Amino acid sequence: MAVVKSNTGEKTVLLNEQEEILEKARFCKLSGIVDELHYQFSNPKLYQDCSFEQRISSCLESQINANRNALFNTNFKKSRMSKKYYLSNYTESNERGPNSKDIQFLRELNFIDSAINIVINGATGTGKTVLAMATGMEAIKHGHPVIFYRMSDLIMIMETKEPAAFVRFRDYLKKFHILILDDYGLERLSEYAVIRFYDILDCLYGNGSIIITTQLRHNSLKTAIPEKCTIREALMDRLQRPSDRVITLNGKSWRGSTGEFKGDK
Repeated sequence: MAVVKSNTGEKTVLLNEQEEILEKARFCKLSGIVDELHYQFSNPKLYQDCSFEQRISSCLESQINANRNALFNTNFKKSRMSKKYYLSNYTESNERGPNSKDIQFLRELNFIDSAINIVINGATGTGKTVLAMATGMEAIKHGHPVIFYRMSDLIMIMETKEPAAFVRFRDYLKKFHILILDDYGLERLSEYAVIRFYDILDCLYGNGSIIITTQLRHNSLKTAIPEKCTIREALMDRLQRPSDRVITLNGKSWRGSTGEFKGDK
């Protein structure tokens, strides 16, 4: 037997049968059910009028929440995002953007199933990366796997990985519903990187969404691709479509200001 404290501070003795049930739940890695059962066993007076079905339902609801939290934490770790930003922090700003329609569009996440790409453009410091990551966090909250790459890091991967390793990397990206490419256009791609970038985009096409942050205008995205590349137009046809959503952020840099979003680790 074990002595535990109830939520009122009273001491309650767990029966051997109750301890065995908790141990079995732990063995099955049902942390949510363990927590709920422990609470029920520790506070018998609170549940004396509850039916068996109600108590089981509470256990299952606790496990569902535990599973959701575990999935959230797993997806966040895999996302490569350094901080947690949230769309709930955003309010409409006609001066800076995004507007209410943009925020609602991002929050609904319908663009994922429709495989719509999103281009967030604006000057440096206007919050493009933060908005992209906040959208990624919204998707993660709803169970969607997301992955984030600075474009410079992706270019290095495309230029240095051996062919077999690159194929594994390309196929790994297909597991994610959103690929965030940050700071697209700061450097031009080599012809070799263009071929591999096209390979990635071709494999991802129609299977999810790409969110691009860039200082380039939407109709200037192709300037990051050398004109002599024969697959330039084919690549842009997968990256930049009429159905894409363009969100433009205006104003001065947020960095160092009191209104800058800091995010949570």
